[in-house]
Amino acid sequence: MPDNDPNQGTLDLEFATYDHYTVTLAKGAVGDMESVRTHTARTVDDAINFVESLRDITANRDGVTWQHEEVDAQGVMFGLAAGGVVWEISVVPPLSTELVKP
Repeated sequence: MPDNDPNQGTLDLEFATYDHYTVTLAKGAVGDMESVRTHTARTVDDAINFVESLRDITANRDGVTWQHEEVDAQGVMFGLAAGGVVWEISVVPPLSTELVKP
């Protein structure tokens, strides 16, 4: 293909920007999780509060044992309940990502 082909694709070099965090609680088989709840947070503190609430509620109500107390650097934490049911709390984007002001 010639270097000056006008139909050649280009890559978007800009990174995605976010104005909120999405905190999701899901359960099921790894790779086939079903979303149970989703919350929108406008600050890191709000996202952390949602994560802690979901973690504590599922530990008490569903007997989930969480692998960690907080989401990891990728914004994910896993737990396991009776019967081998896997639970996941995820935050998108990860909490280390700064939000843009809307």
